[in-house]
Formats: sequence, structure tokens, C-alpha cells
Amino acid sequence: MSTDAAERPKSGKKSGHSKGDDERLKRAAELLGYEFKDTAPLRHALTHSSAKSAKHPSNERMEFLGDAVLGLLVSEMLYREYPDFPEGELTRVKSVAVSRAVLAERIREMGFAELMYLGKGVRREGGARLPVSILANLYEALLCALYEEGGLEEARRFVEEDLGPIIKSITNHQFQQNYKSALQHLVQSRSERAPTYKVLSEVGPDHQKEFHVVVSVDGVTFGPGVGRNKKEAEQRAAKSALTELLKEFDKEDDDDEILEVPVPDDDFDDE
Repeated sequence: MSTDAAERPKSGKKSGHSKGDDERLKRAAELLGYEFKDTAPLRHALTHSSAKSAKHPSNERMEFLGDAVLGLLVSEMLYREYPDFPEGELTRVKSVAVSRAVLAERIREMGFAELMYLGKGVRREGGARLPVSILANLYEALLCALYEEGGLEEARRFVEEDLGPIIKSITNHQFQQNYKSALQHLVQSRSERAPTYKVLSEVGPDHQKEFHVVVSVDGVTFGPGVGRNKKEAEQRAAKSALTELLKEFDKEDDDDEILEVPVPDDDFDDE
């Protein structure tokens, strides 16, 4: 059950952790809103591959299960809360909500990034340069830890509380009808630049004019979108761009954005 931070007792089983471990795991449990009887899965979830050892494996396997749990819960939430959305719109909203950019930002905003266990080769001067994908994977691993001990109900409670407002933000822009707002939300979750639109041509007589519009995102042009007016053509161009960018953003590529995050000095043995 979720409790207020001030009322939460210390995490349960110590599993031989140092004082620094206990404080870190207690903080992680508070951020998740759950009291762990056994903190071993939480310790596991916070361990990056650079800090793994025989005693402390990395969180890579937990990412696998956490990804599946996250997909199920977000799909369930969308299916339940938005009965009028067709399958294509549900898929687009989900793709934005569980994108690497969104998950990584939530990890940073909640303060989980500075609780990670990182190898000495990654840590430097109180900080670390980490790809967005590592922070997004941490979100999934932590959700797995919560699912392992608290079950699907606790995992659902956390996802609905954490990602629910983001999903509402997306759908409040009338996502199913306003592809321009959806595209802007997706692009600006990864870049400071907003999409730009350009009318290529206007074809036909005034009473039956046809507009051709393209949209540019970070120097890449999508479209054209064709409509009876400029607004309709822009929406269709945005829809085209959104479809292609969601495919691209879902790929794990070598151009992963690098983020600076603070990390503590660890006193554990890299055995």
C-alpha cells in the first residue's frame, strides 16, 4: 500500500547492506511509494551493468519484464479511460507516453538517477554521462522490482500515478483529432525545436482549392499533407510525420542522447 513519506517505516530486510545502501534503498522505496519486505530486488533494479558482480547482478533482465508490465498497464489504462479512441490513436498515445525520452525524464525528475549503482569507470567527479536509454531502462527495472514484490496492483498504482498525468496532457490536446499538438509534444520531449510547416502549393479554383503542406522536424521534411484548407493539410502532414517518427523513436540506435546526472560515491566492493 502507498503511504505518505513521513509515515513510511524503514525498508524491511537489510540483506547485509551498508549504511549507505540502506539509506539509498529507503529513498528509492519512498519514491516508489512502497515498503519492501525484501530490498534485494530494489538493489538489483538500481544496479547498472558497469557495477555488476557475482553478488549483485545487473538490472538487464529486470528491464525485460518491466517493459512488458509497463506496456500492459499503459495499454490497459488507455483502453479503459478512452473508449472512443480507435486502435491507431491508442497506439500513438502509448508510444509517446512510454517513449525513452519520457521515461528518462521521469527518472531524472523523481531523483532515481542519482540512486543508481554505477561502476567506477562510469562515475567521475560526482556525476556521470549516461545515455537516455539507460535511464529509461532503469524505469522499467524499478517497475519490475515493484511488480515482483507488490504484484500487479502496486505496479498499476505507481504507473497510473506517475504516467497518468502525462497521458492526460497528451490527450487534452485532442490527440485523436489534433496531430499537430501530438507531433509537437513528441518532438519537444526530445528536442527544443518545434516542428515548422510550409505550404508547397495551392491547386485549383478558389471554391475547390487544394493545399499541399510539408512539415520539417530537425531538418527532416515529412509530407506533403493535402487538404481543402491550410489547417487540414497541416494536420495531415503532421500525421505523416508522427507515424514515421514514432517508428524511428522506438528504435534503439547508436545515436542515443547523453545526459549528465549526479551520482553518489559508492562504497561497495566491485567483486
